[in-house]
Amino acid sequence: MGTIITITTIIITATTITMTEQLSTVALLRLMAWLSPAFPVGGFSYSHGLERAVHDGLIANRDDLAGWLETLVEIGSGWNDAVLFAESWRRARDDGDLNKVAALAEALAGSRERHMETMLQGAAFLKAASAW
Repeated sequence: MGTIITITTIIITATTITMTEQLSTVALLRLMAWLSPAFPVGGFSYSHGLERAVHDGLIANRDDLAGWLETLVEIGSGWNDAVLFAESWRRARDDGDLNKVAALAEALAGSRERHMETMLQGAAFLKAASAW
């Protein structure tokens, strides 16, 4: 019989953001809520296998984690997320047509599992954000 291990993760972060444009208080609070780890989109359910890598000993220290994250951002799905964010920001400011960005995001989901993750996170975000 296998061993069951329960892991509780609490992440505390501090971020400094320099904004070049003035946001209204309401818009800033909305943005902060959407980017909060507590926002219910299941983001912690989709960690790109980080917990498994720690469990398997692939990530055992700070340098291992830095390498894992660097790869994720440089050539993994983190890169896709950065590209999609930048293009969404540009289109929202220019013409507001985000349909092509949504189609690109769906196309960039390279596997069935990644596609499912992408669609479920998007649906969770829409459901949670619909109150705004």
